[in-house]
Amino acid sequence: MAQRKTKAQKASTRRYKERIAKQDKREPLRPIDVWALQVTEAYEALIRQGMKPTDAIWYIEAKTRLPDWLPQPPEDDHDDDELDY
Repeated sequence: MAQRKTKAQKASTRRYKERIAKQDKREPLRPIDVWALQVTEAYEALIRQGMKPTDAIWYIEAKTRLPDWLPQPPEDDHDDDELDY
């Protein structure tokens, strides 16, 4: 037959469970997450100020550049006219 827990053991278990429940289980934000949030907030602010969604997207694309720490896509160094078939 299993022993019953004492009041002290029950209180200790309860405190442990409460402490675990309070811990933040979310992952910390990475730099790309912060950058994406900034772009999203800027877009939503433009919409709130009365700009059309298509104009807001155009403005964000024109004014926002990718951060330097993001891998950049390779640049296309050749012209399509110079291809030999």
